[in-house]
Order: sequence, then structure tokens, then C-alpha cells
Amino acid sequence: MRTYIYKLTSDRGGAPCAPPSADGHPLLTLSICKPAIRRTAQPGDRIVGITSRALANREEYPLGAVIYAAVVSRVLDPQDYYSSRGEFRSRPDCLYIFRRTTGTLQHTGRTGLHADPAYAASDVGRYPYYQNARTLLCEDFRYFGPHAVPIPKRLSNLILLADALGQGHRVVEEKSSLRPELDTLFKSLWKLPTSFTPAHVEGEFYGHSPRCASSTKLTRTTG
Repeated sequence: MRTYIYKLTSDRGGAPCAPPSADGHPLLTLSICKPAIRRTAQPGDRIVGITSRALANREEYPLGAVIYAAVVSRVLDPQDYYSSRGEFRSRPDCLYIFRRTTGTLQHTGRTGLHADPAYAASDVGRYPYYQNARTLLCEDFRYFGPHAVPIPKRLSNLILLADALGQGHRVVEEKSSLRPELDTLFKSLWKLPTSFTPAHVEGEFYGHSPRCASSTKLTRTTG
């Protein structure tokens, strides 16, 4: 089991996407942004999204706090998540549609979120392989949004890791010395109730550059 940690510069419901559930089965998905995480994460891996300084300054989120934490349940290929008749069709982050006759992915046009074609390379990759078009499904998660939860001060090594994060992400391996602190963090977060992202996401709120969205830089922690 690996844990992926990164900083969010935007938090408006597109990534992560965890809208209120009508059927009593909440689901958090990551289908756009962070392509390097989506390409490699497997069921059982964990993800932690932390507030960036930009988000803290702009939206007054607490700095270096946990916006969401999740455990990956399943990983879906584009023909499953982006199926025109699939169960995920109405989700705010289901931005593309898979054309089975041609094997191509196209933006649905029903939302302005990532409607600029320049985002497609980061979101799904290029035809015919679409190497980035993996969606992570997380049935077990906690999302806090603007009420992001500060990392407890006793988890000093984890705080140092979070402070040092840049634009990329960090992978903490199972045998890392950081694993006990991460386990403690998850246990503390799971004592709290989850919130949810908006049910509708209309557009790209901060004009993020597709070039920035496609960043794949990472560092790996093994001990």
C-alpha cells in the first residue's frame, strides 16, 4: 500500500469530486488533474490532498491542512467511466464521452470545466492509448473542503513533508518511517464526519494553465 500526498491549488468540486449521494453510497472520484497519480495508483492505495499556499491566500483555507483523504477502491478505464450509458454519466467530473465505434474520447460540452482542448492531454492523454484516462474510485473517504483539518502537531515529520511539497506529489511507500504517522492521521480523520463537493461544476474557476495541470513531477519516500 502506498500513500500519495499532494497540494491542491483549486477545490471547487472537479478534482476531487465527491457530490452528495442520492442513494446513500457516497463516492469520491479523481478523473481529472494529477495524471501521474491516476496512472499508477492501485486499489488499497491512499491519497491525501493538502491545502497549498495559493489556496490558503485566495480562499482562506487553513494552510497545510487536509482537504480530503481517501482509500482507492477501484480503478476504471475510460470505456467504463466515460460510457455514454454508464452509471457515472451524471457525475460532475465525467467530462468526456467514450465513442465505442471510433475508440475516441471527446469532451461532452455540457460543462465549461476543462472545455479547453488543451486540458485533454493531461486529463485523458492522447489517442489511441489515452494513457491518463484512468479514474480512481474511492468509497471510503473524508472530504472537508474549506474546513480543512490541520495535521496534528505531534505528527511532526508529516508536517515537514507537507511543508516541503511543491507542484508535484509525494509517494510514501508502505515500509517508510512515515507510515505510522500517516496511519495515525487517517485514524484521526475517520473520527470526523465527511462533507461533500458541489453537485454541479460549471467551469474552470481560476484559469489554471493546462501546462501546469499536466505536471508529473514526484518524489518518493521509502524510509
